[in-house]
Amino acid sequence: MNGIVYLFKFTWKFRKKYIIFSFLQQLISSLVPLMLIVIPAQIIDELLGGRRMSVIFAYVAVMVTGSLFNNAVCAWLRKECIVLKGALFVDFQEMIARQLAVCDYQKLEDPVFLDTKEKAKKFLFADGQGFGEVMDQAFQIMGNIITFIGIIGIIVHLHFAIVIFLVLLVLLNAYVDSRVKGSFAELSIEKAPVERRTNYLIGVMEDFSYGKEIRLLGIAGWFAEKVRTSLNASQIFYKKQMGVIAKGQYVAALTNLMQTVFSYAVLCWQVTTDRIGVGEFTMYLSAINNFSSAMNTTMGSIASIRQFSGYYEALREYLDVPGTMDTGTLPVPEKIETLEFRNVSFRYPGQESWSLRNINLKLENNKRYSIVGENGAGKTTLIKLVCRLYDPTEGEILLNGVNIREYALDGYMKLFSTVFQDYKLFSFSIEENILFGQECEEGTVVKLLEESGFGEKMNRLGNGIKTGIHKDFDTEGFEPSGGEGQKIALARALYQARPVIILDEPTAALDPKAEYELYHNFDKLIKDKMTLYISHRMASSRFCDYVLVFSKGNVVEMGTHEELIGQKGLYYDLYMMQAQYYIEE
Repeated sequence: MNGIVYLFKFTWKFRKKYIIFSFLQQLISSLVPLMLIVIPAQIIDELLGGRRMSVIFAYVAVMVTGSLFNNAVCAWLRKECIVLKGALFVDFQEMIARQLAVCDYQKLEDPVFLDTKEKAKKFLFADGQGFGEVMDQAFQIMGNIITFIGIIGIIVHLHFAIVIFLVLLVLLNAYVDSRVKGSFAELSIEKAPVERRTNYLIGVMEDFSYGKEIRLLGIAGWFAEKVRTSLNASQIFYKKQMGVIAKGQYVAALTNLMQTVFSYAVLCWQVTTDRIGVGEFTMYLSAINNFSSAMNTTMGSIASIRQFSGYYEALREYLDVPGTMDTGTLPVPEKIETLEFRNVSFRYPGQESWSLRNINLKLENNKRYSIVGENGAGKTTLIKLVCRLYDPTEGEILLNGVNIREYALDGYMKLFSTVFQDYKLFSFSIEENILFGQECEEGTVVKLLEESGFGEKMNRLGNGIKTGIHKDFDTEGFEPSGGEGQKIALARALYQARPVIILDEPTAALDPKAEYELYHNFDKLIKDKMTLYISHRMASSRFCDYVLVFSKGNVVEMGTHEELIGQKGLYYDLYMMQAQYYIEE
């Protein structure tokens, strides 16, 4: 019941009308079966007895008027409820999506968390019968209770034992149905990881960005077989679910047969012994059928709600995933003075090896740092810690002498303008990829793009900064090359104008000389900021104030370009291997 209670609280908070309209619909609908049970019997008795046309007409008029009122009002209420339910569905989807966007970054790399997310989504869909269907069934139970009271009042006049017998049949059917739906839900939740893998594989085959590799590597058949294997694994679960449903249907058929035989036997005996008339025969038969139907529907609804509770548990687990990062409350300082690492070590969750070990360094404002080293040396991991995508396993990071965990996470992250090697451009316009809904004069955006080196390409685009990136939603959109995309990402970083600029190998796709020129031009645009250039190449080293050399998770050398060249250590070796690209003529 926790799931349905949660649903009602959530719905009452956001869409009160949905609850009110649904209750009114069930209240009106519940009275119609009673009318259709009693009035036809009275008409039959009148036709077989007095045949008073005025009485017959009155009965018919009441029945027709009641039916028309029910149909008209309930049709309008159903329409309103469907619209409100759709809006409520949007509320739930946004809530689930938002959790994915605000959860600890490290969770996005945790397969257990991702499986929990897929299970939580079943709260919305629940194999085609999601929360909306469950809400409808909950309201249907309320309506059926009203109907029960009236029907029982009719049947007990025949014999109370009949009510007991019918209830026992319904309870038996409901018990089996509950077990069936429970097993069905367990299988649905169990197959969530398989479905996530299937969705990934199909998504890769549909993703334009993977198209070149799939074709040139000749792996279309191999990938398709992977998809088939994953789909076959889902099919095994599906077959089990269909087998479970079939068992429930066998029991339902048996109980329906028993009810039909029992009802006709009792009522026919009552008529032949003159205990009831023909009109009462139809009334009691209709009452018994409606009673069983309403009871079966109610018990089925209860079973569905119980089944749905399993999905709610997955949702609760997903929404209650603890946030370990957003622990601080202090506002970030207006000006950054220093960013210091004290005995910082880090290893990724589930890993035994250290990615960083005993890092001690102090970064100062208005200084430019070139962080270099071979791939896998720990450079990007350092940046993830600086930005608080992860927290150190050991040691601490201080901003202006205060542990960064003491600052409010959202405010702290807004200190950084970042461009990563795997930067992302979204399928929106160029302008939207820079502003993201913020107000800014068009000329400012154009200037930023020109400064980042994108001006020439922008002038060749028919819609300028309004041109869509990619062709997902804009047939006139364009596919940026690696260099073009990097320039748009750099313009975005310039627009944000945050105190710390971080460029984490965003130009890895460029040749060393082009990378050097881009970095050199970008550096001219940055004023009064702490700037970190991360690369396994030396493009930024000569114009930076300091160079930090990383190797195997440690800072092995630190100093100016000239100092490190003079030491003739690791930096000297790395630089001389690439010197032909950076030595000015």
